[in-house]
Amino acid sequence: MSNVPNPAHPPWCRHGPDCASGGDLHVSTLVRVAPRGDEVIQVAAGLWRMDVGPCQPGGVLLEFSVGEDADRWPIDSAQARVLVAVLVDLLRRADVEFPQAA
Repeated sequence: MSNVPNPAHPPWCRHGPDCASGGDLHVSTLVRVAPRGDEVIQVAAGLWRMDVGPCQPGGVLLEFSVGEDADRWPIDSAQARVLVAVLVDLLRRADVEFPQAA
């Protein structure tokens, strides 16, 4: 599959070092998920899109880090939508099994 050049970045693209040369990969600013700030594993999420071929894959980028070591996992839009539903269901079950302290 050959790359299709796309000079335009999506409005959410941060135009930083995460954008590959030629605009092949677009990544948004990652939103940190740390309600308390003392978690051992830090989680962040953002958007990604690749400008390749006639169908441009994209979705949600999940970043998990411990200290300086970070792993990024791009998941497509369909997986992200299903993951949201699964997480909501799991959290409903967790609220019954492990109620939050007041």
